[in-house]
Amino acid sequence: MKLAVMADIHSNHYALETCIKHALNKNVDEFLFLGDYISDCPYPQKTMRIIYEMKKNYQCHFIRGNREDYMLNHKKNPKERWIYCSASGSLLYTYENLIEEDFIFYQNVDIQGIYEKDDYPAFRYCHGSITSSKELLIPENENLPSIMNSLDVDLLVSGHTHIQSSEIYGKKKLIHPGSVGIPWYHGGKSQYMILHGTKNGWEEEFFQLEYDVNAVKKEFETSGLNGKSFYWAKLNQHALSTGDDFTTPCLMLAMKMCEEGEGSVNWPDIPEKYWKAAAETFGIR
Repeated sequence: MKLAVMADIHSNHYALETCIKHALNKNVDEFLFLGDYISDCPYPQKTMRIIYEMKKNYQCHFIRGNREDYMLNHKKNPKERWIYCSASGSLLYTYENLIEEDFIFYQNVDIQGIYEKDDYPAFRYCHGSITSSKELLIPENENLPSIMNSLDVDLLVSGHTHIQSSEIYGKKKLIHPGSVGIPWYHGGKSQYMILHGTKNGWEEEFFQLEYDVNAVKKEFETSGLNGKSFYWAKLNQHALSTGDDFTTPCLMLAMKMCEEGEGSVNWPDIPEKYWKAAAETFGIR
């Protein structure tokens, strides 16, 4: 049994196509998608079109991630302040490029699931954690040991970290497949994994793949995303080229600078001058 596991696509349809083609050449039997299909990269509709084609033509399993939760929550609360700026411009751009079919798809899938098949040990999978699409299952999370100990299966597969890893906690294993769309490390190569199943368990095989990064970066301009998410777009393009993602630390620094300069900070209303100063500390101009 070969199960291709893909997480954190983030609208990078070029990387997604590369990973799917590679998996099919490896003769995988099924696909497992761990959410965060959209946001950060241009043309989310192109990624969703691929997802629907996969759903139609192959045996696939889907859950949603925190980015899909953001879109669903914004649809329920349209007065939530999203504007074109470095803080929320990418989210607003993504939201405006989704259609009703996308929202229905997100609503109809959970944030976690259990994989059960005759002759193979069951395992659980999620985007963040079993209970939250935003929780990071990383060593710095003090709840991680208890989360793993409380598992009713021996394997948990989780996305959201953008890092490929495999760790043992007691007799339980936690595997992260890495990110298809905005991968960390490995020079920005697209990442996914194949789980090889036997009656005795599952073994992971990690892949890092070259794809047309320049084509993605070109779409930032042709889509208008550069002019709607500003420094966030620059940070993501830097991550695509290098595997070094500075989005979160840059956001934290911009917020700190804003609070020091203005006396308070209210996301997403962080003046672009603070984004500029923060980004420059990470070598982004």
